[in-house]
Amino acid sequence: MGEDVIKGLSLLEGSFPVDHMNPALKHLVHYGSQTGSRGILNWFSMFVFERNNKRVKSFCHSPSEPLSAVVNRVEIDIKTREEILLEKTPIDYQCVSAETLSLRCRVYVLSRRQKDDLRMMGVTSFHDFKAFQIAKVFGVHFRSDQWGCRRCSSVITTVHGGVSRYCIVNKFFMIQGKAYAAVTWLSIPVYPCPPFKIVVKVRLMTPEQQLLCPSVIPVDRIQPCTVSVLPASDGIYFYMMRDRGIDR
Repeated sequence: MGEDVIKGLSLLEGSFPVDHMNPALKHLVHYGSQTGSRGILNWFSMFVFERNNKRVKSFCHSPSEPLSAVVNRVEIDIKTREEILLEKTPIDYQCVSAETLSLRCRVYVLSRRQKDDLRMMGVTSFHDFKAFQIAKVFGVHFRSDQWGCRRCSSVITTVHGGVSRYCIVNKFFMIQGKAYAAVTWLSIPVYPCPPFKIVVKVRLMTPEQQLLCPSVIPVDRIQPCTVSVLPASDGIYFYMMRDRGIDR
């Protein structure tokens, strides 16, 4: 791949006079070897972070005083949001359903542990049990069984034991008029960039450790924010970042 890139650059730059050569194209020479050793860039891109980073850069119109420029633009942004919020009527929020389940699953069998956990939450009958793939929590979309895919919307955040925790949703279901989610818990978050609780580092827990946490949680305990997932190079840990709010 590296040889092909260099050959292509030579053919491209050889078509122009020397004073028209583009030095910025030199970084393309490194793409072949880096792709071969680390993989395709799309595997590691955090699109949500890049979009937000681009938005923050657009705030800075004064390179000589970047922090002041960002502060001024953020203040204007906050005031604009307040004005838009004041223009909304209470009925605008009443029309938004807190929890909506869709894409029903034809076959799903609750495990004995899941039934025991549901009974602990007050469920007395499973006759009206229905399983679903998709849930919307205050308009935020989540889909089960996407863990390991390139685009994953199966990771959710919740609060357990007074701290923020990250989970993988295996399935959503409705029982006795209330929505629940079957989850696989991730380890207690570690924050590699202290004191900022922006990026977290977690891993999959062992089956024995999973027994210490409930296998089912109410959907209303899911925080309405999506989570970006980036596998670490060791193949064990994962870096994650929520698109709104902060961890406890």
